[in-house]
Amino acid sequence: MREAPGTPAGARSGEPAGPAGLGWAPAGPAGVDPSVRGMVEQIVQAVRDGDDAVIRTLLADLAAVADTAALLYLRERLYRPQ
Repeated sequence: MREAPGTPAGARSGEPAGPAGLGWAPAGPAGVDPSVRGMVEQIVQAVRDGDDAVIRTLLADLAAVADTAALLYLRERLYRPQ
């Protein structure tokens, strides 16, 4: 059986086509600096509190030091059920 162009190896019919290895995966804290993890936790708390001013300030601080792993960790933490 031949795969359709753009279909990741091993993808079955009906699965979305796209480059292999670019699917969503939760980023754990491994590889994320402890100070950045703390900043992420503060952002998560501010989001849950609905404190827009604190969110803006913390995101600006995070943007200055964040790498891809930190941003993926923030995303995972924001989407994790409480």
